[in-house]
Amino acid sequence: MPVELVAVVAIAALVTAWLLWRFSRGATTASGGHTAPNAAAEVEVRTEFPPEGLLVPADVLRSVGSTSGAIWDALEAAAAPVAVEYYPVSEAEVARFRTGPVNATAQQAMVGIVEALNPKSPTLFRVVLPKGAELVKAAGTSGFRGFSRSGGKTAHAVLKPVAAGGALVAGWPVLAVAGTVLAVDMVAQREQRAHQRRVEAILSRQEERAYVERITDQRSADAQLSRAISLMLDGGKPNLELALKSADDEFYRSQQFLEKHRGVIDELVDNDGKVDYRRLEETLGGKEKEVDHFIRELHLARAAIAMRRKALVTYAASLALADRTNPYAALRRFVGSQVHQLEDADAVATELTERLTQVELKGRWRDSDKSVATRQERFRAQVSPPKIDGDTEIRYLMTSSGELHQVLPPAEDEPLQLAQDE
Repeated sequence: MPVELVAVVAIAALVTAWLLWRFSRGATTASGGHTAPNAAAEVEVRTEFPPEGLLVPADVLRSVGSTSGAIWDALEAAAAPVAVEYYPVSEAEVARFRTGPVNATAQQAMVGIVEALNPKSPTLFRVVLPKGAELVKAAGTSGFRGFSRSGGKTAHAVLKPVAAGGALVAGWPVLAVAGTVLAVDMVAQREQRAHQRRVEAILSRQEERAYVERITDQRSADAQLSRAISLMLDGGKPNLELALKSADDEFYRSQQFLEKHRGVIDELVDNDGKVDYRRLEETLGGKEKEVDHFIRELHLARAAIAMRRKALVTYAASLALADRTNPYAALRRFVGSQVHQLEDADAVATELTERLTQVELKGRWRDSDKSVATRQERFRAQVSPPKIDGDTEIRYLMTSSGELHQVLPPAEDEPLQLAQDE
Protein backbone atom coordinates (compact mmCIF):
# COMPACT_ATOMS: atom_id res chain seq x y z
CA MET A 1 0.00 0.00 0.00
CA PRO A 2 1.15 3.60 -0.58
CA VAL A 3 1.00 4.27 3.15
CA GLU A 4 3.44 1.57 4.13
CA LEU A 5 5.67 2.25 1.18
CA VAL A 6 6.41 5.90 1.83
CA ALA A 7 7.48 5.12 5.38
CA VAL A 8 9.64 2.24 4.22
CA VAL A 9 11.43 4.15 1.48
CA ALA A 10 11.99 7.35 3.43
CA ILE A 11 13.39 5.61 6.48
CA ALA A 12 15.14 2.85 4.54
CA ALA A 13 17.08 5.51 2.64
CA LEU A 14 18.53 6.65 5.95
CA VAL A 15 19.64 3.27 7.17
CA THR A 16 20.40 1.24 4.03
CA ALA A 17 24.06 2.26 3.86
CA TRP A 18 24.49 1.81 7.59
CA LEU A 19 23.04 -1.71 7.50
CA LEU A 20 25.33 -2.81 4.70
CA TRP A 21 28.32 -1.26 6.45
CA ARG A 22 27.45 -3.27 9.56
CA PHE A 23 27.03 -6.38 7.42
CA SER A 24 30.39 -5.88 5.75
CA ARG A 25 32.14 -5.39 9.09
CA GLY A 26 30.48 -8.52 10.45
CA ALA A 27 31.60 -10.59 7.49
CA THR A 28 35.20 -9.44 7.91
CA THR A 29 35.18 -10.18 11.63
CA ALA A 30 33.67 -13.63 11.11
CA SER A 31 36.51 -14.56 8.79
CA GLY A 32 38.99 -13.81 11.56
CA GLY A 33 40.04 -10.53 10.01
CA HIS A 34 42.75 -12.26 7.94
CA THR A 35 41.18 -11.80 4.50
CA ALA A 36 43.06 -9.32 2.35
CA PRO A 37 40.88 -6.27 1.56
CA ASN A 38 41.19 -6.77 -2.17
CA ALA A 39 40.75 -10.54 -2.21
CA ALA A 40 36.99 -10.42 -2.78
CA ALA A 41 37.41 -7.86 -5.55
CA GLU A 42 40.01 -10.05 -7.30
CA VAL A 43 37.69 -13.07 -7.18
CA GLU A 44 34.84 -10.89 -8.50
CA VAL A 45 36.87 -9.74 -11.52
CA ARG A 46 37.79 -13.30 -12.43
CA THR A 47 34.13 -14.43 -12.35
CA GLU A 48 32.73 -15.13 -15.80
CA PHE A 49 29.28 -13.56 -16.14
CA PRO A 50 26.81 -14.41 -18.93
CA PRO A 51 26.28 -11.71 -21.62
CA GLU A 52 22.86 -10.91 -20.13
CA GLY A 53 21.21 -11.52 -16.81
CA LEU A 54 19.78 -10.10 -13.61
CA LEU A 55 22.39 -9.30 -10.96
CA VAL A 56 20.98 -10.28 -7.57
CA PRO A 57 22.78 -10.30 -4.19
CA ALA A 58 24.31 -13.73 -3.63
CA ASP A 59 22.65 -14.16 -0.23
CA VAL A 60 19.22 -13.53 -1.79
CA LEU A 61 19.71 -16.27 -4.40
CA ARG A 62 21.05 -18.69 -1.82
CA SER A 63 17.99 -18.22 0.36
CA VAL A 64 15.18 -18.23 -2.22
CA GLY A 65 16.28 -19.91 -5.44
CA SER A 66 15.69 -18.37 -8.87
CA THR A 67 11.91 -17.85 -9.29
CA SER A 68 11.01 -14.22 -10.02
CA GLY A 69 8.36 -13.95 -7.29
CA ALA A 70 10.63 -15.33 -4.59
CA ILE A 71 13.52 -13.09 -5.67
CA TRP A 72 11.30 -10.02 -5.64
CA ASP A 73 10.02 -10.75 -2.12
CA ALA A 74 13.55 -11.36 -0.85
CA LEU A 75 14.84 -8.16 -2.46
CA GLU A 76 12.12 -6.14 -0.73
CA ALA A 77 13.43 -7.37 2.62
CA ALA A 78 17.12 -7.06 1.73
CA ALA A 79 19.47 -4.53 3.34
CA ALA A 80 20.08 -3.01 -0.11
CA PRO A 81 16.76 -3.36 -2.01
CA VAL A 82 18.18 -3.25 -5.52
CA ALA A 83 19.05 -5.53 -8.44
CA VAL A 84 20.44 -4.73 -11.89
CA GLU A 85 19.25 -6.16 -15.18
CA TYR A 86 21.74 -6.02 -18.06
CA TYR A 87 21.74 -7.10 -21.70
CA PRO A 88 23.54 -6.14 -24.94
CA VAL A 89 21.98 -3.64 -27.34
CA SER A 90 22.71 -2.85 -30.97
CA GLU A 91 24.29 0.36 -32.25
CA ALA A 92 20.94 1.20 -33.87
CA GLU A 93 19.25 1.02 -30.46
CA VAL A 94 22.02 3.11 -28.90
CA ALA A 95 21.42 5.84 -31.50
CA ARG A 96 17.77 6.12 -30.43
CA PHE A 97 18.55 6.72 -26.75
CA ARG A 98 18.53 10.20 -25.24
CA THR A 99 21.39 10.24 -22.74
CA GLY A 100 23.11 12.44 -20.18
CA PRO A 101 25.99 12.23 -17.70
CA VAL A 102 25.80 9.82 -14.78
CA ASN A 103 25.69 11.48 -11.37
CA ALA A 104 28.68 10.84 -9.12
CA THR A 105 26.75 8.71 -6.63
CA ALA A 106 25.50 6.20 -9.19
CA GLN A 107 28.84 6.32 -11.01
CA GLN A 108 30.53 4.74 -7.98
CA ALA A 109 28.35 1.66 -8.19
CA MET A 110 27.96 1.42 -11.96
CA VAL A 111 31.70 1.55 -12.71
CA GLY A 112 32.21 -1.42 -10.40
CA ILE A 113 29.43 -3.34 -12.11
CA VAL A 114 30.75 -2.61 -15.60
CA GLU A 115 34.30 -3.60 -14.65
CA ALA A 116 33.10 -6.87 -13.11
CA LEU A 117 30.85 -7.82 -16.04
CA ASN A 118 33.40 -6.70 -18.64
CA PRO A 119 30.81 -6.62 -21.49
CA LYS A 120 32.10 -7.04 -25.04
CA SER A 121 29.46 -4.85 -26.72
CA PRO A 122 27.18 -1.89 -25.89
CA THR A 123 25.11 -2.89 -22.87
CA LEU A 124 21.99 -1.49 -21.24
CA PHE A 125 21.55 -1.62 -17.47
CA ARG A 126 18.17 -1.28 -15.75
CA VAL A 127 18.07 -0.62 -12.02
CA VAL A 128 15.36 -2.76 -10.41
CA LEU A 129 13.93 -1.20 -7.23
CA PRO A 130 11.30 -3.26 -5.40
CA LYS A 131 10.68 -0.39 -2.97
CA GLY A 132 10.34 2.00 -5.89
CA ALA A 133 7.62 -0.19 -7.37
CA GLU A 134 5.23 0.56 -4.54
CA LEU A 135 6.34 4.17 -4.38
CA VAL A 136 5.25 4.83 -7.92
CA LYS A 137 1.97 2.99 -7.37
CA ALA A 138 1.33 5.55 -4.64
CA ALA A 139 0.86 8.05 -7.45
CA GLY A 140 -2.04 5.98 -8.79
CA THR A 141 -0.16 4.86 -11.88
CA SER A 142 0.66 1.62 -13.62
CA GLY A 143 3.65 1.10 -11.38
CA PHE A 144 7.41 0.99 -11.61
CA ARG A 145 8.66 -1.35 -14.32
CA GLY A 146 10.23 -4.36 -12.67
CA PHE A 147 10.63 -8.02 -13.41
CA SER A 148 7.40 -9.99 -13.42
CA ARG A 149 6.26 -11.81 -10.30
CA SER A 150 4.21 -14.16 -12.45
CA GLY A 151 6.77 -14.82 -15.15
CA GLY A 152 5.06 -12.52 -17.64
CA LYS A 153 6.42 -10.86 -20.76
CA THR A 154 8.80 -8.38 -19.17
CA ALA A 155 12.46 -8.89 -19.97
CA HIS A 156 13.27 -9.45 -16.31
CA ALA A 157 11.19 -12.63 -16.19
CA VAL A 158 13.31 -14.42 -18.80
CA LEU A 159 16.76 -13.25 -17.77
CA LYS A 160 18.91 -15.64 -15.80
CA PRO A 161 19.42 -14.48 -12.19
CA VAL A 162 23.15 -14.08 -11.53
CA ALA A 163 24.57 -14.06 -8.01
CA ALA A 164 26.59 -10.94 -7.19
CA GLY A 165 28.60 -10.55 -4.04
CA GLY A 166 31.77 -9.14 -2.57
CA ALA A 167 33.15 -6.01 -4.21
CA LEU A 168 30.48 -6.03 -6.90
CA VAL A 169 27.62 -5.54 -4.47
CA ALA A 170 29.47 -3.20 -2.10
CA GLY A 171 28.36 -0.08 -3.97
CA TRP A 172 24.71 -1.02 -4.13
CA PRO A 173 23.45 0.92 -1.10
CA VAL A 174 24.24 4.20 -2.85
CA LEU A 175 22.73 2.88 -6.09
CA ALA A 176 19.55 1.96 -4.20
CA VAL A 177 19.32 5.43 -2.67
CA ALA A 178 20.19 7.20 -5.94
CA GLY A 179 17.77 5.12 -7.99
CA THR A 180 14.93 5.61 -5.52
CA VAL A 181 15.29 9.37 -5.29
CA LEU A 182 15.58 9.70 -9.09
CA ALA A 183 12.39 7.67 -9.56
CA VAL A 184 10.56 9.76 -6.97
CA ASP A 185 11.75 12.96 -8.67
CA MET A 186 10.44 11.96 -12.10
CA VAL A 187 7.10 10.52 -11.02
CA ALA A 188 6.27 13.22 -8.46
CA GLN A 189 6.90 15.90 -11.06
CA ARG A 190 4.61 14.16 -13.55
CA GLU A 191 1.88 13.84 -10.94
CA GLN A 192 2.11 17.49 -9.93
CA ARG A 193 2.02 18.73 -13.53
CA ALA A 194 -1.01 16.58 -14.35
CA HIS A 195 -3.03 17.99 -11.44
CA GLN A 196 -1.86 21.55 -12.12
CA ARG A 197 -2.98 21.30 -15.75
CA ARG A 198 -6.44 20.30 -14.49
CA VAL A 199 -6.49 23.48 -12.40
CA GLU A 200 -5.38 25.62 -15.32
CA ALA A 201 -8.14 24.15 -17.49
CA ILE A 202 -10.91 25.45 -15.23
CA LEU A 203 -9.48 28.82 -14.18
CA SER A 204 -11.89 31.72 -14.16
CA ARG A 205 -10.73 35.23 -15.00
CA GLN A 206 -11.52 36.41 -11.47
CA GLU A 207 -9.30 33.81 -9.81
CA GLU A 208 -6.63 33.44 -12.46
CA ARG A 209 -3.94 35.49 -10.70
CA ALA A 210 -4.27 33.72 -7.33
CA TYR A 211 -4.14 30.23 -8.80
CA VAL A 212 -1.34 31.01 -11.24
CA GLU A 213 0.67 32.17 -8.23
CA ARG A 214 -0.18 28.96 -6.33
CA ILE A 215 0.89 26.81 -9.27
CA THR A 216 4.04 28.88 -9.77
CA ASP A 217 4.93 28.44 -6.09
CA GLN A 218 4.46 24.67 -6.34
CA ARG A 219 6.59 24.42 -9.46
CA SER A 220 9.26 26.63 -7.95
CA ALA A 221 9.47 24.41 -4.86
CA ASP A 222 9.58 21.32 -7.06
CA ALA A 223 12.38 22.80 -9.16
CA GLN A 224 14.36 23.58 -6.01
CA LEU A 225 14.01 19.96 -4.91
CA SER A 226 15.07 18.64 -8.32
CA ARG A 227 18.14 20.88 -8.33
CA ALA A 228 18.99 19.71 -4.81
CA ILE A 229 18.66 16.08 -5.92
CA SER A 230 21.05 16.66 -8.83
CA LEU A 231 23.60 18.39 -6.59
CA MET A 232 23.25 15.77 -3.85
CA LEU A 233 23.79 12.87 -6.26
CA ASP A 234 26.84 14.65 -7.66
CA GLY A 235 28.41 14.61 -4.22
CA GLY A 236 27.44 18.12 -3.12
CA LYS A 237 25.67 19.21 0.05
CA PRO A 238 22.63 21.23 -0.99
CA ASN A 239 20.73 23.44 1.41
CA LEU A 240 17.26 21.91 1.43
CA GLU A 241 15.67 24.20 4.00
CA LEU A 242 13.94 26.58 1.58
CA ALA A 243 12.62 23.80 -0.66
CA LEU A 244 11.43 21.78 2.35
CA LYS A 245 9.64 24.82 3.79
CA SER A 246 7.88 25.49 0.49
CA ALA A 247 6.77 21.86 0.26
CA ASP A 248 5.60 21.93 3.89
CA ASP A 249 3.63 25.16 3.40
CA GLU A 250 1.74 23.74 0.42
CA PHE A 251 1.16 20.45 2.20
CA TYR A 252 -0.24 21.96 5.41
CA ARG A 253 -2.55 24.26 3.46
CA SER A 254 -3.88 21.27 1.55
CA GLN A 255 -4.11 19.17 4.71
CA GLN A 256 -6.56 21.68 6.20
CA PHE A 257 -8.68 21.60 3.04
CA LEU A 258 -8.82 17.80 3.04
CA GLU A 259 -9.75 17.56 6.72
CA LYS A 260 -12.56 20.07 6.21
CA HIS A 261 -14.15 18.03 3.42
CA ARG A 262 -13.27 14.44 4.28
CA GLY A 263 -16.85 13.35 5.16
CA VAL A 264 -18.75 15.79 3.02
CA ILE A 265 -20.49 13.24 0.79
CA ASP A 266 -21.65 11.03 3.65
CA GLU A 267 -23.44 14.03 5.16
CA LEU A 268 -25.36 14.67 1.94
CA VAL A 269 -26.50 11.17 0.97
CA ASP A 270 -30.27 10.67 1.25
CA ASN A 271 -32.08 7.43 2.08
CA ASP A 272 -32.13 6.43 -1.58
CA GLY A 273 -28.31 6.56 -1.65
CA LYS A 274 -28.25 9.61 -3.91
CA VAL A 275 -27.26 13.25 -3.44
CA ASP A 276 -29.27 16.25 -4.61
CA TYR A 277 -26.94 18.14 -6.91
CA ARG A 278 -28.15 21.49 -5.56
CA ARG A 279 -27.16 20.56 -2.01
CA LEU A 280 -23.82 19.29 -3.31
CA GLU A 281 -23.11 22.53 -5.17
CA GLU A 282 -24.04 24.64 -2.16
CA THR A 283 -21.93 22.55 0.23
CA LEU A 284 -18.86 22.46 -1.97
CA GLY A 285 -19.21 25.95 -3.48
CA GLY A 286 -20.95 27.99 -0.81
CA LYS A 287 -23.71 30.46 -1.53
CA GLU A 288 -22.20 31.27 -4.91
CA LYS A 289 -22.19 27.53 -5.78
CA GLU A 290 -18.60 27.86 -7.04
CA VAL A 291 -17.89 24.15 -7.23
CA ASP A 292 -14.92 24.75 -9.51
CA HIS A 293 -13.11 26.33 -6.56
CA PHE A 294 -13.41 23.06 -4.63
CA ILE A 295 -12.21 21.04 -7.63
CA ARG A 296 -9.18 23.28 -8.10
CA GLU A 297 -8.25 22.96 -4.43
CA LEU A 298 -8.61 19.18 -4.58
CA HIS A 299 -6.17 18.89 -7.48
CA LEU A 300 -3.70 21.26 -5.84
CA ALA A 301 -3.92 19.17 -2.66
CA ARG A 302 -2.98 16.04 -4.59
CA ALA A 303 -0.07 17.89 -6.18
CA ALA A 304 1.07 19.07 -2.74
CA ILE A 305 1.00 15.49 -1.41
CA ALA A 306 3.20 14.33 -4.30
CA MET A 307 5.66 17.15 -3.62
CA ARG A 308 5.77 16.39 0.12
CA ARG A 309 6.51 12.74 -0.64
CA LYS A 310 9.37 13.83 -2.88
CA ALA A 311 10.66 16.26 -0.23
CA LEU A 312 10.71 13.61 2.52
CA VAL A 313 12.55 11.05 0.43
CA THR A 314 15.02 13.69 -0.79
CA TYR A 315 15.72 14.80 2.78
CA ALA A 316 16.24 11.23 3.99
CA ALA A 317 18.48 10.38 1.04
CA SER A 318 20.62 13.48 1.54
CA LEU A 319 21.37 12.46 5.11
CA ALA A 320 22.03 8.84 4.19
CA LEU A 321 24.55 9.87 1.54
CA ALA A 322 26.19 12.50 3.76
CA ASP A 323 27.08 10.06 6.55
CA ARG A 324 26.76 6.41 5.58
CA THR A 325 27.79 5.06 8.97
CA ASN A 326 25.21 6.97 11.03
CA PRO A 327 22.02 5.07 11.97
CA TYR A 328 20.16 8.37 12.58
CA ALA A 329 18.07 6.72 15.30
CA ALA A 330 16.47 9.93 16.62
CA LEU A 331 15.93 11.39 13.17
CA ARG A 332 14.22 8.21 11.96
CA ARG A 333 11.56 8.74 14.63
CA PHE A 334 11.02 12.32 13.46
CA VAL A 335 10.85 11.29 9.81
CA GLY A 336 8.41 8.56 10.81
CA SER A 337 6.06 11.13 12.35
CA GLN A 338 6.26 13.24 9.19
CA VAL A 339 5.48 10.18 7.10
CA HIS A 340 2.39 9.44 9.20
CA GLN A 341 1.08 12.93 8.47
CA LEU A 342 1.61 12.28 4.77
CA GLU A 343 -0.10 8.89 5.04
CA ASP A 344 -3.16 10.41 6.70
CA ALA A 345 -3.50 13.16 4.10
CA ASP A 346 -3.03 10.67 1.26
CA ALA A 347 -5.69 8.38 2.74
CA VAL A 348 -8.15 11.27 3.11
CA ALA A 349 -7.52 12.43 -0.48
CA THR A 350 -7.98 8.88 -1.77
CA GLU A 351 -11.19 8.29 0.18
CA LEU A 352 -12.65 11.68 -0.74
CA THR A 353 -11.84 11.13 -4.41
CA GLU A 354 -13.48 7.70 -4.42
CA ARG A 355 -16.65 9.07 -2.83
CA LEU A 356 -16.81 11.98 -5.27
CA THR A 357 -16.26 9.83 -8.37
CA GLN A 358 -18.89 7.32 -7.27
CA VAL A 359 -21.58 9.74 -6.08
CA GLU A 360 -25.03 9.27 -7.61
CA LEU A 361 -26.68 12.63 -8.25
CA LYS A 362 -30.37 13.38 -8.45
CA GLY A 363 -32.49 16.42 -9.21
CA ARG A 364 -36.02 17.54 -8.53
CA TRP A 365 -39.19 16.64 -10.36
CA ARG A 366 -38.62 19.26 -13.05
CA ASP A 367 -35.07 18.11 -13.82
CA SER A 368 -34.80 15.66 -16.70
CA ASP A 369 -32.87 12.45 -16.20
CA LYS A 370 -30.62 13.41 -19.10
CA SER A 371 -29.64 16.77 -17.61
CA VAL A 372 -28.84 15.20 -14.22
CA ALA A 373 -26.80 12.44 -15.90
CA THR A 374 -24.84 15.05 -17.87
CA ARG A 375 -24.16 17.05 -14.72
CA GLN A 376 -23.01 13.89 -12.89
CA GLU A 377 -20.70 12.82 -15.72
CA ARG A 378 -19.09 16.27 -15.88
CA PHE A 379 -18.57 16.42 -12.12
CA ARG A 380 -17.00 12.96 -11.96
CA ALA A 381 -14.67 13.77 -14.84
CA GLN A 382 -13.46 16.96 -13.16
CA VAL A 383 -12.67 15.36 -9.79
CA SER A 384 -11.13 12.17 -11.20
CA PRO A 385 -7.33 11.92 -10.94
CA PRO A 386 -5.63 12.49 -14.29
CA LYS A 387 -3.83 9.57 -15.89
CA ILE A 388 -0.12 9.73 -15.15
CA ASP A 389 2.68 7.86 -16.87
CA GLY A 390 4.40 6.07 -14.01
CA ASP A 391 6.32 3.60 -16.15
CA THR A 392 9.61 5.07 -14.97
CA GLU A 393 12.97 3.41 -15.44
CA ILE A 394 16.44 4.21 -14.17
CA ARG A 395 18.70 3.06 -16.99
CA TYR A 396 22.40 3.33 -17.79
CA LEU A 397 24.17 2.64 -21.08
CA MET A 398 27.73 1.49 -21.70
CA THR A 399 28.73 2.41 -25.25
CA SER A 400 31.09 0.52 -27.54
CA SER A 401 33.87 2.91 -26.48
CA GLY A 402 33.32 2.02 -22.82
CA GLU A 403 31.68 5.32 -21.85
CA LEU A 404 28.88 5.23 -19.27
CA HIS A 405 25.75 7.38 -19.72
CA GLN A 406 22.35 7.65 -18.07
CA VAL A 407 19.41 7.06 -20.40
CA LEU A 408 16.99 9.96 -20.03
CA PRO A 409 13.19 9.92 -20.49
CA PRO A 410 11.73 11.74 -23.50
CA ALA A 411 12.02 15.50 -23.22
CA GLU A 412 8.93 17.29 -22.00
CA ASP A 413 8.18 20.93 -22.67
CA GLU A 414 5.53 21.93 -20.17
CA PRO A 415 5.58 25.70 -19.59
CA LEU A 416 2.98 27.16 -17.29
CA GLN A 417 -0.14 27.78 -19.37
CA LEU A 418 -1.79 31.04 -18.40
CA ALA A 419 -5.42 31.69 -19.24
CA GLN A 420 -5.70 33.74 -22.40
CA ASP A 421 -8.10 36.56 -23.18
CA GLU A 422 -10.72 35.52 -25.63
